[in-house]
Amino acid sequence: MKRNKMWTIMLLVLIFAVVGCSPDSNTGGKFDFEFDFTETDQGWQVDYTDYPVNYDPDIYELENGHMELPEELGRPGKGIMVQGHNRSDDIFMYLRKELTGLKPNTTYSIIIEVEFATDAPAGAFGIGGPPGEALFVKVGASTEEPLPIVGDIAGEPNYSLNVDKGSQSEGGENAIVVGDGAKLENDEFEVYEFKILNNESQPLEIKTDDDGNLWVFVGTDSGFEGKTVLYYTNIKINLIEK
Repeated sequence: MKRNKMWTIMLLVLIFAVVGCSPDSNTGGKFDFEFDFTETDQGWQVDYTDYPVNYDPDIYELENGHMELPEELGRPGKGIMVQGHNRSDDIFMYLRKELTGLKPNTTYSIIIEVEFATDAPAGAFGIGGPPGEALFVKVGASTEEPLPIVGDIAGEPNYSLNVDKGSQSEGGENAIVVGDGAKLENDEFEVYEFKILNNESQPLEIKTDDDGNLWVFVGTDSGFEGKTVLYYTNIKINLIEK
C-alpha cells in the first residue's frame, strides 16, 4: 500500500512538471491566465534591449529581481523589480513568459493586463523627456521567444529585440503601447503607487505554434534618459479563439 501511494505521488509530480504554464480556465475556446508575483516570479524572465553591447554596467545600472514592495504601497509581499538607467535614450526593459496548453496552429485574440508600481509623477521634467509620460508601456505576443540579439547601429554593436515591438511611442507587429509610467494620483518623487494598463481596446492577434504555445511580454520603451525602477505585481492574460 505504501509503495502504491509513493508511485501515485510521483506520477502527480510528473504530470505537473509536464503541464507547465497551463491556463487557469478554458471555456469554449477562451483561455485565462493570471500571474501574481506576491510570493514568486511565476517563471517570468527579465531582459533588456536597445543599448550598446560594450556598455558600462556602472552607469546603466541594469538590475532586477523578485523583491519586497515599497512600504508606502501598503501591500505585503513581493513584485518583480526592474531597474535601468537609460543612457542610450532608447532602452527597453521587459518581462517574458511562454504560455502552453493552447490549441496548436490557432489564432487567438489576446488581451494583456499589467499591474505595476511606479514612482514617476505626472507632468514632471526629465532628461530627454518626462520620467512618466516618456516611459511607454507595451504588451506583446509572439510564437518566437522575444530575445535580445546583436545588431549594428552607426557602426557599433547594439542589443535589439528579435520581434517587432516598435520604437518608443510607436507599437509594432508584435506589441502595442497601452499607456505610460506616470502616476495618476501622487505628485511626489520616490513615492510609489499602483497603476493598471491593458490593451482591451486593441487586442493582439497571434497564431500559436505546432505545439499550442506562444510567448507574451510586457515592458517599457523609454525616452526618459534617467533612472527608472518599477515593480511588476500582477499580469492577467485573456485569449479568445478567432
